[in-house]
Amino acid sequence: MKQIKIILLASLLILGLAGRPALALEGQLNINTASAGQLQKLPFIGKNRAAAIIRYRRTHGPFKSLTELRRTRAIGTSTFEAIKPYLTISGAGSFKSDGKNSAAGSRLRVMARITTYPGQVVMLADRAYYDTLRAFINHAHQEIDISMFLFKITKSPRNRAAIILNDLIKARKRKVTVKVLLEKSGYDKDINKDNQRTARRLRRNGIEVRFDTPRITTHTKVVVIDHRFSFIGSHNFTHSALAYNHELSILIDNRQLAGQITNYIKSIH
Repeated sequence: MKQIKIILLASLLILGLAGRPALALEGQLNINTASAGQLQKLPFIGKNRAAAIIRYRRTHGPFKSLTELRRTRAIGTSTFEAIKPYLTISGAGSFKSDGKNSAAGSRLRVMARITTYPGQVVMLADRAYYDTLRAFINHAHQEIDISMFLFKITKSPRNRAAIILNDLIKARKRKVTVKVLLEKSGYDKDINKDNQRTARRLRRNGIEVRFDTPRITTHTKVVVIDHRFSFIGSHNFTHSALAYNHELSILIDNRQLAGQITNYIKSIH
């Protein structure tokens, strides 16, 4: 009975979060120059928290470190973890929101996607997976680990798998470590042809690619970003899966799980 309750609670959590509006952010915002309106673009920062941040810096001067945000008493542990990747205490540039520029600190681009807090689970049905995964890849700053049954690219500029490949190449150029494990089939030459084509492109751009043994099928479709965000589900990296099919995956914000998945990928030979 206890296990059933846990499963039901998890299902309700996933369904509840799936329909909830959210944002994905790219770039960083200077908390020493940002306005209240700009601060409210950050996840979980409303009028009261934005006002508390501005009040603190007026009273105590510019923030000397990001951890000083905790002294405002308006920012708890979960909120701090969620907003920290999008913040800086120095720098100048343009703030971008829905294509409009205004004076602020470093660049921060806001899109209608998803941000998460530690422990959150989000359902990504059909094409929502593609948009959300791209946003997280483009914001990755440490490591991207992938285990994919099929990674099929074409020369079409609209091919979504090829667009993800280009996102991975851009991440590598930002000094992000990118590791990819692909299926080597013992029965399907077409799968091998497609995965080998993708592997050549990735390797030419400094990305580590491994293949499993043809004796055992590796049917996983999983991406782990920055040792924290895990994308798990049915989506292969093919245009059909990313643009047309009914597919279902979930995004889990959990460092412990991310570590377990990464270790599992490393164990596959």
